[in-house]
Amino acid sequence: MTSLTVTAHLDSPIIGDLGPLDSVLAWACHQEATRAGQEVPPITPEHCHDFDLPLEKWEIGGYWGWCTSAPLDTPHHYSSVEIRRRPAATAMSIYTSDREHHNGLGPTKARNVTLSAQHYPSVSWHVEATDHGRLQALLGYVTHLGARHRNGFGHITQWETQLGPKGGWIKRPLPARHGTTRRVRAPYWHPTERTPCT
Repeated sequence: MTSLTVTAHLDSPIIGDLGPLDSVLAWACHQEATRAGQEVPPITPEHCHDFDLPLEKWEIGGYWGWCTSAPLDTPHHYSSVEIRRRPAATAMSIYTSDREHHNGLGPTKARNVTLSAQHYPSVSWHVEATDHGRLQALLGYVTHLGARHRNGFGHITQWETQLGPKGGWIKRPLPARHGTTRRVRAPYWHPTERTPCT
């Protein structure tokens, strides 16, 4: 086991919130499995697959997660960006037999959507790694952080790993009797295994 600080250096703002590093690594594992032609069980409301990450595990009160902190950095400043929202013309075409879909009017017309952006020069996490080489290989799949990366947001110029403080990973949501109900490992949005957390 090695205590590491993992840092992503960025050259564009991030759209949306960031969480512990296991969410990024789980996505990278999915990409790796897909490229290798491996079958990954689909996510359902009742189940989501847990990938074997190169991190130590913790367990508290029957819940477990990966030894990775929440993001350690705070944005240098906040701003907003406008993204063009195109109407879902293909999906809406099933409701009409017309050959053309008139999307210039009404609530589904194309428009600009304003999103909040967070500006970080870099973002770091503390982790307890079981396999440094495997960790670096998975990070190689991750080129962006946050949402709207197809528009260029959250672009990572470089990943950096260096020795970090032992136990630094504990700066993260952990099960606690009185707290906000959350999930303690990726995918954090999934409804299963939610518990009050600090």
